[in-house]
Amino acid sequence: MASVLLVEDDVFSRSTLAAALLGANIEVKDQVAKASEAIRAVKKFSIDIAIIDLDLGPGANGIDIAIALRDINPRIGIIILTSYSDPRVANPNSLSLPKGSKFLTKSSLNDFGILIKMILELKSQPLSNKNGSKIERVGFSENQLSVLQGVAEGLTTKEIAARAGVSEKAIEGTITRLHSMLDLPKKPFLNPRVQLARAYFHLSGKKPPGV
Repeated sequence: MASVLLVEDDVFSRSTLAAALLGANIEVKDQVAKASEAIRAVKKFSIDIAIIDLDLGPGANGIDIAIALRDINPRIGIIILTSYSDPRVANPNSLSLPKGSKFLTKSSLNDFGILIKMILELKSQPLSNKNGSKIERVGFSENQLSVLQGVAEGLTTKEIAARAGVSEKAIEGTITRLHSMLDLPKKPFLNPRVQLARAYFHLSGKKPPGV
């Protein structure tokens, strides 16, 4: 029904998704793990849709790759598949998705029909924004998300302030606002930073380091 390119750095996830797509009569032209391989595949094969993981480790992320592939093939359909509920959680300064792109959380794959429907929609109308990009915005500004990410990384207030180019007082104020926006409980035995870090990993759909 359509031909796709899979861009996913996890071998198990990539092979599992490929098998499922083949079972649904979707032709998988190639399966790759990084940007250079994706670009090579789009130049070599006739591909209707690229399904790209947002977080591919060091280097170009899924949105960077999507933009590069659209430069090569202006009508290739784009699906960004990730554990994040909002791409800004992974990178508060992330670029905008190419026109007509779809954004699908991995948790949505419990209903595989959603992905198949997206593929067929993009094959016929790869540049249409008719049904939106499926992004679930978390309601924070880029600055707030950057601070939340810093807390989750274990950075001190001073380190977060230095990275953002603002005062420590400003960061402390942002942390307080984030705590309120997330409606986290305020109790003496609960560490606000630990709560915020847990909230970040909940939003990202990923497990904390070491878990």
